[in-house]
Amino acid sequence: MATLGFVEAFSKFGAKPTNPMWAVSAVAKDGAIVISCWAQYFKKGGVGKLHYVDSLSRWSSNELGNRLLKTHLELANAENRTIRMVVATAKQPELVETTSDASKIDKTFNIKEDVVGRLLSFDGDNFVIEFSKS
Repeated sequence: MATLGFVEAFSKFGAKPTNPMWAVSAVAKDGAIVISCWAQYFKKGGVGKLHYVDSLSRWSSNELGNRLLKTHLELANAENRTIRMVVATAKQPELVETTSDASKIDKTFNIKEDVVGRLLSFDGDNFVIEFSKS
C-alpha cells in the first residue's frame, strides 16, 4: 500500500471530497460511498472480513463533515451502496480520542482497491461497515 494524500486517496475511487478541510466522505462517480476510516477502529469480522466500527458522536467537533457523513451513511443504508475505504493512520493513535481537531493530527492515508464494504448497521449514531476483498 502506497501512502497517498487525502484528496489523492479519494480520487483513486473516482470521488472528490466537497471540502478537504472538513469532509470525511464523498460519493464516487460509480455511486459508491468513499469514507475516511481511522485504522484503529477496524476489528476482525468473520473469515476474510474486516469491520469498521465507529460513531458519528465521536466526530462531533467536525459538524459539517459529521452531517455529510451521516447523509452518506443514510444513502448507503437506503440504497445498499458499496462503500470504499480511505484508511487514515495516525502516528499517535491516542490523539484521535483526545484531540478535538483531527486535521491537526499527523497521519498518513492509503487505500485497498480490492476491498469493498457494505453497511451492516447504522442507528443514526453508531455504525458498522463490513469490508471484504472483491
